[in-house]
Amino acid sequence: MNNIKNQTRIIQWGNSMVTEIPSYIVKQLGLEDKQALTVTIQNNSIVLTPIKKQPTHIHDIFADWQDDGQRDHEVDWGKEEGNEWPW
Repeated sequence: MNNIKNQTRIIQWGNSMVTEIPSYIVKQLGLEDKQALTVTIQNNSIVLTPIKKQPTHIHDIFADWQDDGQRDHEVDWGKEEGNEWPW
C-alpha cells in the first residue's frame, strides 16, 4: 500500500460535509461512481474503506467471461470439499 499524501478540503453540502478524492487515487483503487465505503476513525484519522460488492448469483461471477472455445461440455471439478456456494 502506498502512503499517498494529498491535500483536500471539507466543504458544506446540504446537511453534510463532503470532500473530493483525487482521480488518480480513485483510479489506483478501482473505485466507481457511487461506490459504497465504510467510514471509521483510527488513530484520530478518518479512514474510508471500499465495500466490495459480493456476487449474489453465479451469473454475476461470470458476467464478463468470454468463451475461449476450448470446451464443448461441462468440466467436472470433482466433489464438493468446503465452502462452495450452494447453487
